[in-house]
Amino acid sequence: MAQLRIRGVRSYAPDRDICFDLSSKVTLIYGQNGSGKSTVSGYFYDRQADKYRHCAFESPHISHFQVFNQEYIDSKFARADYQPGIFTLSEANQESQDKINSNNKERTKLSARLEKLNEEIAQKEGMKETIVDHCARDIFNRTVNDRKILSDFLDGAKIKRSFYERMVATPLSDVRTTTEELTDKWRMLSQSEGTLVSEIHIPRTTVLTEETIKLMREPVVPASSTQFSSLIQKIGNADWVRQGQHYIHDDVCPFCQQPFDVMAFLRELTQMFDESYQTSLGVLSQAAEGLAQDCDALAEFEHRVATHSFVDEGSQILSLVKAVNKGFQILLQQLLNKIKEPSLKVQPENLQESLFLLQNEVDAFNTRVRENNRLAENFTQEKKSLYADIMAHLRGICEEFFTERDRQLGELQNEINSRLRDGGILEANKKQLDDETNALTGQLSDIQPTIDSINANLRLLGITGFEIICHDAEMKLYRLRRGSEPEKAEVFKSLSEGEKTMVSFLYFIESCSGSLTPETIHPENKLIVIDDPISSLSHNYIYEVAALIKRKVIKSGAARHVVILTHNMFFFQEILLNSGRLQDNREAPVNWSLLRIIKSDYSSCEKLSMHEILNEYQALWQTLKDVRDGKTQPIVLFNTMRNILEYYFSFACKTEKLKEALESLASEHSDAGEYDSFYRAINRHSHSDGRNLFSTGVIDKERYLSMFRKVFTQTDDDDHYLAMMGESADLSETVE
Repeated sequence: MAQLRIRGVRSYAPDRDICFDLSSKVTLIYGQNGSGKSTVSGYFYDRQADKYRHCAFESPHISHFQVFNQEYIDSKFARADYQPGIFTLSEANQESQDKINSNNKERTKLSARLEKLNEEIAQKEGMKETIVDHCARDIFNRTVNDRKILSDFLDGAKIKRSFYERMVATPLSDVRTTTEELTDKWRMLSQSEGTLVSEIHIPRTTVLTEETIKLMREPVVPASSTQFSSLIQKIGNADWVRQGQHYIHDDVCPFCQQPFDVMAFLRELTQMFDESYQTSLGVLSQAAEGLAQDCDALAEFEHRVATHSFVDEGSQILSLVKAVNKGFQILLQQLLNKIKEPSLKVQPENLQESLFLLQNEVDAFNTRVRENNRLAENFTQEKKSLYADIMAHLRGICEEFFTERDRQLGELQNEINSRLRDGGILEANKKQLDDETNALTGQLSDIQPTIDSINANLRLLGITGFEIICHDAEMKLYRLRRGSEPEKAEVFKSLSEGEKTMVSFLYFIESCSGSLTPETIHPENKLIVIDDPISSLSHNYIYEVAALIKRKVIKSGAARHVVILTHNMFFFQEILLNSGRLQDNREAPVNWSLLRIIKSDYSSCEKLSMHEILNEYQALWQTLKDVRDGKTQPIVLFNTMRNILEYYFSFACKTEKLKEALESLASEHSDAGEYDSFYRAINRHSHSDGRNLFSTGVIDKERYLSMFRKVFTQTDDDDHYLAMMGESADLSETVE
């Protein structure tokens, strides 16, 4: 992986990243001048510059960068009289060379094995996340009902991952509970918030004495010591007689309404309802009074219970209170009936069981009240405690899934540790090879092979006016020398732009295959960037430059990644053709990437097919046809014409013929003036010259298209013009 992100530099937008995928062995980037190519190479040349603070390059392998661009040219020759020698191996050190080559090959193998191990480790680290995801899914599904029941308490438990993280952070508890118990606790806690309630207590009640109970169970009868009392008792009307005595008035019998001896009758009644009889009735009356008070107290108690906040109509305690209250009322009525008719036998209502049940219920009720008040007084702390209990309960439910997760993660970690140990051994072996290689490289002192290589390449290119010589053999320094100039002349400043670029480029190419220091920079840790090496060169060098890049950079494996940027279509094609056999079913050669930098408001990057780029020349002609047909604004005419002339005549090796034709046509039409300006517009020597020669006025497209055709007519290439424009030979070409 090798990713470049650029933002906020020159023509790149300040608010978004433009990403370049440089992961392929070779990345070939095409873009017109001004599109933003130099920003890419500039970043790699000086990544620490403040203007690149919003840019970044990410790669786990690359630690060293070699960049050829204008900044490189300026820094290597324009600002120094000599250059550091490039460490290479001479024939005298063939044994060391063989050993270093062997070490490098072995190191490459070790790196490949190490990379494979790292990929396996990364894969297994990814499997860890899969295991965790499965565990999170399982515990989420397992606890779905419990979480639904406890949903009022568990905020945020509906998100699978966050719930899993909660479970991970919850320690396993030895205390076991149930969801129902926790639900009850939560209900009690939520009800207690801000609510302090009072306890209830059963009022004290009268206990019937054994004497009272006995009197109720047995008839209370009058004395039978007199003839009268015996008669009354015999006929069983003692209660009736007793009640009737209250109606005695004057000398009339209240029963038969006949005159009689009142005083004698009263004496008989007094003897019959003696003191014992009256005492028994007194005992019963006293008990009735106590029971009446108890009934009043129980009625008030029932009201307090019924209006208590913890009691509703169906509460058990209210039912028991009502039952006890009713029992007391029944007992009171029994006593009243007994007092009214003392001769009755009454079985007293048994209240012991109902009182016992009520007391137990009241005790339980008050326990709940006290618990409620305790929760209310400590609500915040109790809520935290209950939350911990709920989490521990859910954690216990999920324990089987955590156990399985730990088992799987443990197995994976063992496999990862094994590969880490193997990787450590490989790293140690690599370091041993590096130390040995660096020691061998540090012993080398012969820079002559590099000098010979650069000079040989200069001669092959036909550049013979100067050469590279050794400036200081001990310090391993180069310098340029022109045969006709003094020893210390600043030769570089006297070179043409093309010569400067070529010398710098050849030096750069040698540095890619060698090293500037005794410490070797291994190719697998290196990224090489080459930015427009022929931008200012004669097109005669396009093929040689492309061949050098192929032989000494790409094919030799000088770097893990090679990035080549250019605006020149023929150079782009030549590099592409040097990649090997091109397959029609592929967008790019194997392990190559083709990109295009385009600029609208800001620069952007897009993928490019090699089939598209090979038709770029036709696209330029299509632009002319679009202008001719009114589909495109004429403002694009001049740059398009310049590109066509550059591409066609360079490719056809007719640059001199083009120059002569342009000069001839300019001279022919110099009186009118139009053609002279047209000539200057399309006859620039560099695309970096962006001056606008036609900033005002209206462009006459027919006139300039006609003038453009004259260039091809003058060079005997009129058939090519007609073919590309889709026109016939008899098309008028009048120039006023």
